[in-house]
Amino acid sequence: MEGGNVRYTWRFFRVVSPTSRLMTYTFVVLVAAGGATILLRPGDAASAVVPVLVMQAFSAATGFASAARRGYFDLLLARGSPRLLIAVVQWLTSVAPGIASCVSLMLIDAAAHGPASHVATGGTVVSLLMASTIPWALTVALPRFSGTIGWLLLMCVGSVTASTWPDALRNLVFPLPLVGEPLDSAGTAVAVVALSLAAMAMAFTWVHRTDIPLEAAQ
Repeated sequence: MEGGNVRYTWRFFRVVSPTSRLMTYTFVVLVAAGGATILLRPGDAASAVVPVLVMQAFSAATGFASAARRGYFDLLLARGSPRLLIAVVQWLTSVAPGIASCVSLMLIDAAAHGPASHVATGGTVVSLLMASTIPWALTVALPRFSGTIGWLLLMCVGSVTASTWPDALRNLVFPLPLVGEPLDSAGTAVAVVALSLAAMAMAFTWVHRTDIPLEAAQ
């Protein structure tokens, strides 16, 4: 039965995708434009990834609780699918288009420039990891896009004093400048991975333990 729940949950989110068609088409457009930039302006190859990562942050911020309150997952819950399984599959299907887009740009850059690639770097990978995890975790109990909007506001407000921050903290709050750059130390990678894992662990724990009543019952 557990295996059946997993397969059914995956099929459910393939039909009722948390990523809208407009967002999916936007990823396609960004990959096409980014691929053209990589081929025509190799020096700006890394900049082609930045719009994809920003869009990925919005794609990931699906808002689990707000959807659950509206009854979007009732069919899965009535079938016996655990909320934790629903949350994991929702997250994976939310971030899949952005990951596929970034990988596509990396492959285009690698095919065009070989060892001179400026896209597939450690900085790009950690930026993608953050964009794929932290917005989802921040938005798990909030309306859709809330976590990403808050993150962008923090970037705007913090940019005034960011030059005085420690490098590790600045990289965590402002990951986009890392795109296309090598990681000079393992500290940044460790900090990013630790933050992403901690955020996702707390979000999944919240989903597992918190009662989420339907809006009509409130």
